[in-house]
Amino acid sequence: FAAFANRMAVQKPVWHDASTRWDRVTDEQWPDLCEWASNRSQTLWRTVAGMTMYHQALQAHKELQGITESSMYQRWTPRESFQCLVSMQMYAYFNATQHRHTNTMFKKFEALKVAFIDKRDIPSSDCQEAAWDEVHPNQPRRYYSCLLERNPAIDDSDEPATSDARKPRLTVELPGFPILGDGKGDNQNHAIIYTRGTYNQCIDANQGAYFEQMLLLPCVLGEFRRRLDPNMDPQMNLSRKIVGFPEHITSDIGTIGDFAAGAETAFGTILQRSYAVLGGRMHYGHPDMMNKVFMIQQGGVSKATKTVNLSEDIFAGMDFTLRGEGRTIQHTEYFHVSKGRDLGFGTVLVFFAKLSSGTGEQVLTRQMARLGEFLGLAEFCCFYYAHGGFYLTQWCLSKCIPMLVYLWLLIVLDSAEENCDVMDPDPDQVASSKVMVSFLISQFSRVMLLFLAAGISPLIFELTLEGGFLMAMRKLIVTMLTFSPLHFVFQAKIIGSYISNEILYGGAEYMATGRGLPTERRCFIAFDGPKKGLYNDYAVTALHDGAKLFMSSLFVIIITGIPSTE
Repeated sequence: FAAFANRMAVQKPVWHDASTRWDRVTDEQWPDLCEWASNRSQTLWRTVAGMTMYHQALQAHKELQGITESSMYQRWTPRESFQCLVSMQMYAYFNATQHRHTNTMFKKFEALKVAFIDKRDIPSSDCQEAAWDEVHPNQPRRYYSCLLERNPAIDDSDEPATSDARKPRLTVELPGFPILGDGKGDNQNHAIIYTRGTYNQCIDANQGAYFEQMLLLPCVLGEFRRRLDPNMDPQMNLSRKIVGFPEHITSDIGTIGDFAAGAETAFGTILQRSYAVLGGRMHYGHPDMMNKVFMIQQGGVSKATKTVNLSEDIFAGMDFTLRGEGRTIQHTEYFHVSKGRDLGFGTVLVFFAKLSSGTGEQVLTRQMARLGEFLGLAEFCCFYYAHGGFYLTQWCLSKCIPMLVYLWLLIVLDSAEENCDVMDPDPDQVASSKVMVSFLISQFSRVMLLFLAAGISPLIFELTLEGGFLMAMRKLIVTMLTFSPLHFVFQAKIIGSYISNEILYGGAEYMATGRGLPTERRCFIAFDGPKKGLYNDYAVTALHDGAKLFMSSLFVIIITGIPSTE
């Protein structure tokens, strides 16, 4: 912030340093201050600012080529090849302040366009229009897909942004209520018709970009070219239709944020690289670049059936793979964008609860069943591990430990040596409790360390490749000192609870996390008030089972289930 204040003092003579005394900030300073803060949070402004760097990168390529005598050089502008289209679902319901913020973005970013869904009610007295469009008379409301663009006469002026809603430049009437799913998939698919060119890159609203990476755009587009090499496998000669990229996680703030950032770093880099080689990588929405023509042929970039397609992005990759003809999804490492993840304890667990519920619906879909028949053994094993298998393994982990403890308690309470004639007490015979202890020690001492090493090894290998061995070891030490295994054990219990409930009962729904800064403290138990405590959130899914496990272990110790070593 000090560097920002010094830079503003040099650029603008009227700027005065108010430090963090926000009451001293003038009206002229607030726009610059808000822009600085927005670029350092997970906001739509940061995403649009990053994506519009494609515009600057294309302009830089044009100037570097330096073919000034060409007529194409004189006429061509980056806007002919690139546009940043924001599908703003709630624009029709914005208030005056939100309209002013949107108009400020139009003035700031030249390549910005906004698509949204609008509605209009036809009065019952207007029978002529109702008869003309041949819609049922009991449906007086009409829905439209609309596109907003910059108005140079307004947005290029020095006047401040107004609070007025903009009039759409293009309007397409829809056959009915368009939101059939949870909103996100429908919002993406209705906006595809307003995109230009052949390739689309899907970006979430919590991502960003870097100008140095935008300069690699010609290389990225080259990945879609067909390779006409007679010595290559015919399937490898096919042009790519989906190309995926890694993400640079920027939300490693705080202990929980660092845990989530580490898990996302491993998933978006070394694991995606491995999945692509083994044939199990699908489409994950961001920041994949796709051939728009092929995506329209299979119904859009996302599926939008409510509940079933809660994880809407992955179904585009499933449908793409099921169409066969050697279609594969490529993962490219040299190009990446930034991404922010959840930072708080509650939001991280809510995010994984949403993923678990979506996966529970995935395993019941026809796409998953057909892929099980279509893929080879190696590809299917990779696909299973990368998707449903990971979450089902978390459920097995959350159930196996209590089962072993209950089995131990059963052996101790049963007193087999005393109640069964076949097992007469014999001084030379090992007691059943000792046999159980030996079994548990052999399985959960060295093997447990092996499982911990296997869980963190992808992140350590990736950090070793990117920053060296010392950086990876420093990350490993910090992770262990902050007791990350305890967090991931609790997370595994949440994942197992949600995916099992989803498969058994259904009812998955979208859970908004907000992804804001975790500045709010919550009590463990809330007796009154609108906000619940942490106990209320996790008692049924995790805490009750944890209490049962603790009591069972305590009973084992009390009943001498752990014999002395004498």
